[in-house]
Amino acid sequence: MASGKSRTGRAMAERLGRPFVDTDAVIVERAGKSISEIFETDGEAKFREMESEVIAEIAHNENPQVVSLGGGALNREENLKVIRESGTLIRLWAKPEILSERIGRKNTRPLLANLSDEERLEKIKAMLKDREKNYAHADFSVESTNEASEAHVIEHILRMLRFWNSHALDVCPSSGGRYPIFIGENIVPESSALLEGLRLSPTHDFLVCTDTTIAKAQGNMLNMLRGQAGRCPIFKFQAGERNKTLHNLNQLFSFMLHRGYTRKSCLLQFSGGVVGDMAGFGAATYQRGIPFIQFPTTLLSMVDSSVGGKVAVNHPEGKNMIGAFYQPKAVVCDLSVLSSLNDTEYLAGLAEIVKYGVIYDEEFFSYLEQNTDKIKKRDSEALKHMIFRSCQIKAEVVGIDEKESGLRAILNYGHTFGHAIEKVTNYNVFSHGIAVSLGMRVAARVAVALGMLDEAAEKRQNALLDALGFPKTFDIDTEKAWNAMGVDKKAEKGTRVYILPEKIGKVQKIVNVDKEIINKSWDAIRGKEV
Repeated sequence: MASGKSRTGRAMAERLGRPFVDTDAVIVERAGKSISEIFETDGEAKFREMESEVIAEIAHNENPQVVSLGGGALNREENLKVIRESGTLIRLWAKPEILSERIGRKNTRPLLANLSDEERLEKIKAMLKDREKNYAHADFSVESTNEASEAHVIEHILRMLRFWNSHALDVCPSSGGRYPIFIGENIVPESSALLEGLRLSPTHDFLVCTDTTIAKAQGNMLNMLRGQAGRCPIFKFQAGERNKTLHNLNQLFSFMLHRGYTRKSCLLQFSGGVVGDMAGFGAATYQRGIPFIQFPTTLLSMVDSSVGGKVAVNHPEGKNMIGAFYQPKAVVCDLSVLSSLNDTEYLAGLAEIVKYGVIYDEEFFSYLEQNTDKIKKRDSEALKHMIFRSCQIKAEVVGIDEKESGLRAILNYGHTFGHAIEKVTNYNVFSHGIAVSLGMRVAARVAVALGMLDEAAEKRQNALLDALGFPKTFDIDTEKAWNAMGVDKKAEKGTRVYILPEKIGKVQKIVNVDKEIINKSWDAIRGKEV
């Protein structure tokens, strides 16, 4: 209340050429009495009931409009649900002292009437604290101050709305909360709107993390991101999976500590999956946790590691053995950065995309089969669709099972075998995505051997991998591979876990497959070493 929603909403509607609706005004008109009178004669519960009815009606109106909500509208879960499903939710906020001063001018607010200045301020603070969990569901926030003109506030909102045009979907982890994923062209140069809208700027000190390879390939975009974050410093990791270690992560911590970064800091990760994992784990652990935002620069990281909150570093005994589940504040997929990817890096991302079709969505798999030429030519519409659907599938899975206690394990299809390939080759032969593509071939062969999958489905999966240009063969020492899989982090005490397909679009978690079957299934890729 008193943040200026009605006044600003009305002016916004004029700028956008849309109808304006004030839910409080609709309630007053229908009830034939003021809000204060409704509270006095019918009680707050009745008012909230009327408010919910009005919000539901507005949400079902498909015509674009600007709506001003009452300050307590988000307190009801059913209101929040229909609001979030029907449009962009903007939080207009002001400091408690400013709200108290504005409210005190008329002193007619039902929940704050007849209070002294001190009592009113304390109650406002208490109400804001109580409502914060609901207000946090806003897509973005804009501050309303007495110094800023109405025109200034509106320009802020319009600038953020332009960035929010690239808002593709939200991830809602099973532990609670939510964060947005943005997909679009050249959106990094507008990302200051994101930082402000998430209420990170100007209250947080930013640091951009990247690696030496991306710093050269995407120097201009990297500097644009740095500029969007107030010309903040840049920290560069040495590129490559071999450098994803605690030792190198400690260099980031030292860099931050020497420069006085505090818990009011925010990491902006601008690179691929390796730096994303390291910066994310750094954010999770630096002074017990600071915010971070993912700006993935590879197709693989856009559809896989940047979404879902799994962050980690490697250990000599295995990949990603030291890490955490820690969600980003947002993920920004700028398709323009993909132009610098070589064919191998592009293929690495396609492997994870094919995986989503095999584990979850046969229709998506068919789309990939029918559009292989567009995909290989990096058609922008095909790219956008593949990234969106892949992120959507992963978001659905993470929304059900954030910490891999059940459903999320299906995302590991091809990974147990792929990680073994990476480990026995000391991460020198294949990128992660290419190793996973080979792992998918082996996993399908295991499923056929167990009678879970018919050979036609195995051939269909492999035909798509072949059509997209993935390598088909690699000679591996099966005993070394068996030992490598034994220390995979997906292994459970006394068991070995495998994700195996039943058909295209569905997989199962299987434990303790006979060693002879596993070793024999490596024949799916045995041949001349690549």
